[in-house]
Amino acid sequence: MTSTATSRLVVGDRFRDFAEAVGAETLTALTHALDAGDLDTVEGPVHVVTGQGIGEFELSYLKDAITRRNLDDRIVLVHSAERPARRQELHKAREDNVLVAGLRQVDEGTYEAGLRLHDHNELLVDVQDRVHVQGMVAVEAARQMFLTVIEHYFTSRWPQQRYYIVLNSMNTSFSNFLFPVGATLRLTVDESDLSEPSRLTVRTTVEVEQAGRVAASVTIDAAAFAPGLLEEKELRRAKSAVASTMDAALAAV
Repeated sequence: MTSTATSRLVVGDRFRDFAEAVGAETLTALTHALDAGDLDTVEGPVHVVTGQGIGEFELSYLKDAITRRNLDDRIVLVHSAERPARRQELHKAREDNVLVAGLRQVDEGTYEAGLRLHDHNELLVDVQDRVHVQGMVAVEAARQMFLTVIEHYFTSRWPQQRYYIVLNSMNTSFSNFLFPVGATLRLTVDESDLSEPSRLTVRTTVEVEQAGRVAASVTIDAAAFAPGLLEEKELRRAKSAVASTMDAALAAV
């Protein structure tokens, strides 16, 4: 960041290769520069826009670094504060792995949310050594978008009922690279049957859009069952799988 720059992008450390390629900053690089006094002579206002990998926890750390150098009046953080989807809607136990934030209904059959990538997301911790984000992030984001819409807007019509959601198919096509900056998840309901509360069927298309381009499109066909309709079949097939595994293992002895 120089004294003539008016805006910069900062991303999580996981996206170092992206930052180096496009001239952005990682969280660590920017805070180190602040602590070293490299930005003490910057002329404001300089707007620092947060990309993926910067959540409230990281934002607080960055704010503290700016305050320590008395730069609050010259360095302005621009951050989206959309709320991550709730645990019960995503079937996720760790907030690190939530990819959906700011869910909203656009019209009767269309829903949107923001893509939200934590720096320690399960799909990134093993490897993230490219400028773009791996395709599985888009696939999982689409799956989570489907789940949160179904849980928030569909199964919630029967609050006394608990549902098992079963995916019948997910068909994905990729059109463009996805990068660690803002992106929109847009779900369109293509077909649904809610006439029988014990068995709901829904087919949707989820698009992951960034910079006006669709990066990925995922068609999801699924059903939501009342527990009693599924548990017996699930248990029967689980026992069958165990028996088959044991027979194969013992046959090789």
